[in-house]
Amino acid sequence: MERPVRDPRLRTALNEATLLPLDAAEFAKIAGEAGFQGVEFRIEKVESREKAGELRGILQRYGLRAVSLNALEDFSLCSPAKFRRMVRRTELLFDEICGTLDCDLVVAVPSFLPQAPSSKDTIKRMTSERLRVLAEMAREHGIRIGFEFLGFGTCSINRLADAWRLVRELNLENLGLVIDTFHLHLSGELLEPLPPQRIFLVHVNDAPRLERNKLEDKHRVLPGAGTLPLKEFLGGLMRTGYRGFLSVELFNREYWQREPRWVASEALKTLEHILAI
Repeated sequence: MERPVRDPRLRTALNEATLLPLDAAEFAKIAGEAGFQGVEFRIEKVESREKAGELRGILQRYGLRAVSLNALEDFSLCSPAKFRRMVRRTELLFDEICGTLDCDLVVAVPSFLPQAPSSKDTIKRMTSERLRVLAEMAREHGIRIGFEFLGFGTCSINRLADAWRLVRELNLENLGLVIDTFHLHLSGELLEPLPPQRIFLVHVNDAPRLERNKLEDKHRVLPGAGTLPLKEFLGGLMRTGYRGFLSVELFNREYWQREPRWVASEALKTLEHILAI
């Protein structure tokens, strides 16, 4: 069967979470063999400059782009001491890992709500202050920070509108949004008109027909295997002027137990199907 003709202005990527049990090197090889144009690595899987050097060779062999590193987690409401440690580790990440991989995007996700509730004003202030710290540090290394809201009710920033407000008010050139179709669905929002230069990356996945408050990451499925209106979403995305990567990001254990090459091949095939002109 011939591949569908897809819009060349959008590029395809595979997130390492889709094949999480694999070593990062094996993941990159399989993504390259499947025909993806880019990959997203998990930070914890790229633990040293030496490992990044090995991965760089694989990326060059397959013509792959290191689209992003995922993710700086729990940065926004963690203790000051934990945030200071995160900043120190992140500077090394920017300098050693991103530089070696030629990767200019690191994804940051907000904290989940603490047991002791914080006011909305406190959440906004702390998230804004810490996003500024990360983005200004990243700028010194030529790195961008992609802020990704999580649509779960227990996440401190769980709506696109709130994430965009923070990014817009900070107005830093290297700070933008990562939009995930699963989390957008959980939030109950539609994709609003956004400046395309502020959308740094898009995660594409599908979900079964379940009540939003019952959906978990483990329910993510391949594009087209669920009920999300992905064609409509991509139409709206194109109207914003976005011309970047679309990355398949699944956290589904059933896929982890399948043959990895089959999963990668199906991920590309289903992504290209919804991208078909």
